[in-house]
Amino acid sequence: MTGGIPARGHVISLAKPDSSLVTALLAAVAVLLLLFLLLRHVVRRRGGWRPFRRAVAQEIALTRRAFGEPLRAFRRHRRGVRALSRHLCDPRSGLLVRRLLDGAGAALAEVPGAFAYGLRTEPGWAAVQIAARRLPDPPAPWEVADGIGPQSWCLSLDDEESLPDAAPRAGARARPLPVVVGMADGLCVHLDLAAGPRMITVEGDTATRSRLLQALAAQLDRPGSGASVTVADGVHPHYRGEPLDSVLRRLEDTPATTTQEEAVTATTTVVVCASPTREQARRLTALAATGTVLCLADGPAAGHSWALRVDGRGRVGAPELDLSADSAPLGRAVAAAVRSDRRRARRAPQRQRPLETAVESRPAPERHVPEPAGRSEPSELSELSELVVPPTPPAPARTVAGADLLSEPATSRTRRAEASSTGGE
Repeated sequence: MTGGIPARGHVISLAKPDSSLVTALLAAVAVLLLLFLLLRHVVRRRGGWRPFRRAVAQEIALTRRAFGEPLRAFRRHRRGVRALSRHLCDPRSGLLVRRLLDGAGAALAEVPGAFAYGLRTEPGWAAVQIAARRLPDPPAPWEVADGIGPQSWCLSLDDEESLPDAAPRAGARARPLPVVVGMADGLCVHLDLAAGPRMITVEGDTATRSRLLQALAAQLDRPGSGASVTVADGVHPHYRGEPLDSVLRRLEDTPATTTQEEAVTATTTVVVCASPTREQARRLTALAATGTVLCLADGPAAGHSWALRVDGRGRVGAPELDLSADSAPLGRAVAAAVRSDRRRARRAPQRQRPLETAVESRPAPERHVPEPAGRSEPSELSELSELVVPPTPPAPARTVAGADLLSEPATSRTRRAEASSTGGE
C-alpha cells in the first residue's frame, strides 16, 4: 500500500531567518533603548515628566509663533495702512485734531508750564498727552485716561456737543502743527511739532528715517496745514533743492511778525534739511525761536531738539515724549491721502462753476484762468468760519516738495528748489 506514504523527492523545508534582518532588528532595539535611557536622563534632570511636558509645550508654542509672525506682521501692516488712510483722507480729521489740541491748551491755561503736545485717536475716542510737572484734574468734558499714561486726558467723540471749544490758548505763539507718526495699539498717534523746540530730528536707520522724514514733510505740505514747506539740497537723491545756507539767508532777511495776532495767524515756514552743521543748527534754532520757522532734519543736529529714533522695521520712539509707534504703514497712507487731495482739487472747479440760464442774455464772459491743480477748495480744509477770496491775477504753477517727493520721486528732478504750501490760511 503506497497511498499513505509520501513520494520520494518531496521535502518540506522551514524558512530560516535572514542574518541581515536579524542584525537590523537588534540595531533598532539597541537604538531605541539608548534613546529611552537618554530621554529618561533628560527628564530626570528637568525635574520629572510634568515639568518636561510643560517645557516641550512652551517650545512648540514659541516655534509656532515664530513661523506665524511674518503673516501676523503683514496683516498688522495692512490694518495700519487702512486705518491711517481713512484718517488722513478725511478732511475733517485734521480740523478735529487741531480743535482737540486747542481745547486741551485752553483747559491748561491756568497751569504754569503745561501744554499739550500729542494726541492718540480712534473712531469715537481720543486721548491727549500733556507735559506738566503735576497734571491737574481734567475739566469737563475731559476725563482721566486709564491705560494710556499718567500724563493724559481722554475724551469721547460720540457726541459733537461734548467737544471742547476751539478757542486757542491765550498767549500761544502759533497754531498747532500736528502730524501722524504711526500706529500704536490700534490708535493713530499724532505729534504737535509746534509745541516743542521746533527743531525735530529723525535719527536711526538711514532708509527708514528718510521715508519717515518724507512722510512728515508731505503731511505738512498738504492743503490746510498752515505750513509752507521748503526742501533743502541733500534731502532726496532725485531732488535738487536750494542750498541750506541760501535758505537761511533768505529767512534771516525776512522781517519777523511784530504783533501777537500776526504771529498766531502767520504761516509757519518748515525747512526740511539733511544733517545741518553746528553753525547751521544754531541759525535754525534762532529762527525757530521767532515762532514762524520749524526745522525737520534728517540725522542728528546740534542744539535743543526733539529726536525721533526709528529702527529698520519702522518702529519710531522718543522716550522723553512717551512716544512709541509703528511708522511702517505711514508712507503708503500719506501717498493715498496726497492722491485724494489731487482728486478733490480736480473736482473743485466743476463744483464752483456758476450756473447760467439759456433765456437770460449775458455779456461776453471774461477770460478765466483755471486754478493750479494743487489748490484745494477752501470750504473743506479751512478753519475759518467765513473765507472771502478776492479775484487775483493769474499765478504761476505751484511747486510741491514733500508730497511729490513721497509719491512721485522720479518726476521731481525738474522742479524748482522752493516749495510752498497750499494751505488755505
